[in-house]
Amino acid sequence: MYHNKKIGIFISHIMGFYQKNVCQGIIDKALEYGYTAEIFASMDGENLGDYSLGEESILTLPNFDDLSGVIFASETYPNEQLKDQIYSLLKEKCHCPIIEIAVYKQQFPSVSLENNHPFFDITEHLITEHHYKNICYFGCADESFFSDAREKFYRDALKKHGIAPHAHSIYTGTYTAQSAAEALRFFEENETKPDAVVCYNDKLALLLMTAAISAGYHIPEDLAITGCDHSEEGQNLTPSLTTVSFPVYELGEASVEKLMKLIHEENVPAITVVHAQMVLENSCGCSLTKETPAIYFEQKLTSQIASLESSILSSMKMSAEFQNIADIDEAMDLLENYVHSIPNCSEFYLCLYANWDSVSQHILELTENEMDFEPSQDEIILKLSLRDGKRLPECSFTKRSLLPEHIYRQSDSAYLYFPLFFKNKTFGYIALAYENNRIDYHFQLVHWFMNINQLLKRLSDAKRTSILVSHLEDIYTKDALTGLYNKHGYLHRETLLLQEAAENQSTVTCFLFDLNRLKYINDHYGHNEGDFAIQVIGHALSSVTRSTDICARFSSDEFYLLTMDYTKEDADELLTRVYKYLDNYNKISHKEYKISASDGYAQSTPGASLSKEDVKALFSKADEHMYQQKQIFHQDLDK
Repeated sequence: MYHNKKIGIFISHIMGFYQKNVCQGIIDKALEYGYTAEIFASMDGENLGDYSLGEESILTLPNFDDLSGVIFASETYPNEQLKDQIYSLLKEKCHCPIIEIAVYKQQFPSVSLENNHPFFDITEHLITEHHYKNICYFGCADESFFSDAREKFYRDALKKHGIAPHAHSIYTGTYTAQSAAEALRFFEENETKPDAVVCYNDKLALLLMTAAISAGYHIPEDLAITGCDHSEEGQNLTPSLTTVSFPVYELGEASVEKLMKLIHEENVPAITVVHAQMVLENSCGCSLTKETPAIYFEQKLTSQIASLESSILSSMKMSAEFQNIADIDEAMDLLENYVHSIPNCSEFYLCLYANWDSVSQHILELTENEMDFEPSQDEIILKLSLRDGKRLPECSFTKRSLLPEHIYRQSDSAYLYFPLFFKNKTFGYIALAYENNRIDYHFQLVHWFMNINQLLKRLSDAKRTSILVSHLEDIYTKDALTGLYNKHGYLHRETLLLQEAAENQSTVTCFLFDLNRLKYINDHYGHNEGDFAIQVIGHALSSVTRSTDICARFSSDEFYLLTMDYTKEDADELLTRVYKYLDNYNKISHKEYKISASDGYAQSTPGASLSKEDVKALFSKADEHMYQQKQIFHQDLDK
């Protein structure tokens, strides 16, 4: 059923475990209240080169008038500049309630995850249940702010039980095997070997376990190790890792609960805390039976590796195929085939701004081009639309909503929106929805979206290049004064016309025109007026010739016209129309001089195959006829 009540979510790196589960909690809880979710996702902070320069285009997507509330997962943004821009956007444009998911430096009513205190619980558990004395802490230099907070709770537990850490009880390292091995050697420098190590998170704990086992330790008999984050890898080890829960799904649910209270104008505390819990497993020394054999996880990892390899090859294939695409419609046909392979994707929409491939005003001015029409800033083109495996017709709609109303109708889908851009050039966005609203976003799609962005950039650049190349061709082949062909343009097209005339056994007609009294006009009225008279003759010829004719200006006052399929009657009619044009011009002109021309033409024998030398001979005959007419013109002037 269609819900017109929506919650907007700003979040970065949607493929992460934390992000996906937070969003899933929001989506599910929002639906319980009759709201759908619109997720505005970005990939800021990744080293993706020029591709990532336009991440801030995510700021242009939301229509806050459409949203009943907003949830901002601010701590998922490694790029402080983009985070600050979102803060500013929300404060300036958003008039609905806002909830922030963050632990520190919140600027809105917030929901935060408290997973530091369980380090006190784990340390105390190691002391009271397993009677360990020499307990060490392995912190993280890359995330020192959070690591130091967890270290404090570790110290507090030791202090409560009268245990003082030794000089070699606390080590801060990095996410490398070498750092874990150094940490183990550091702990061993105590007077007694360590009984247990409390690690900042599961990732460091797994590295330390590997180093310890390589050094001959048995876990937990010789050394107990604990982590934090309740990772799947840690739970499928032997022994399984004692850790701290990571209730991020509940974090998403709590965010919606608090947002609903704000929507209904109820009072809420500034900060709502979701507490993590200690999760006891075997690595601390507890004897617990695993419910799921590790072989299932091994099979899952094998499947994930195969899927990753397949996705890399698929992305490479897509990139290669896109290289040969020269048309946006052809690109959408190709992309459709790839979209069908996105796991569990029920809806896919590629939306382009009407001016996505617009050419800069500088290029238009440089090439003396004028746009046929200015694309509307509020128009969006739904270029590719796939729903439940079926392709829907292309359409356009106004920017008031991110998708057309007929898409939203009868839908309770949560949509993920990703901006399309390259550097600072914005193209539009992609909207995704998944079956049963279960987010299944994979990193593969980051590669795909990069391919799509590069394709759109290439097509946009190709349009600009085409305009520039066309302008260069005009400079090389066109007469700047009249816009007719110059000698280069004439010679190129002459070959093509003669080939076609030979194939069709057509008659070829060569016309010559010469502006009368050009020297007189230049001497008495100036060269600008002489140029103007030349342009009038050019316009007269352009107005009466066919699209297949070749009309050129070689020298200052001579015009060449090469045609095919003209009968003698056609040729005479063309001359009549030229002089009628000039007569009409002279009648309405306020110039002190009249503009006229002399002409001559010659025709080939029907069916004859002509060479360029034959054409020169025809123009020579036409020149003779023109000279005779020129003499008559001057004789009339002398009378």
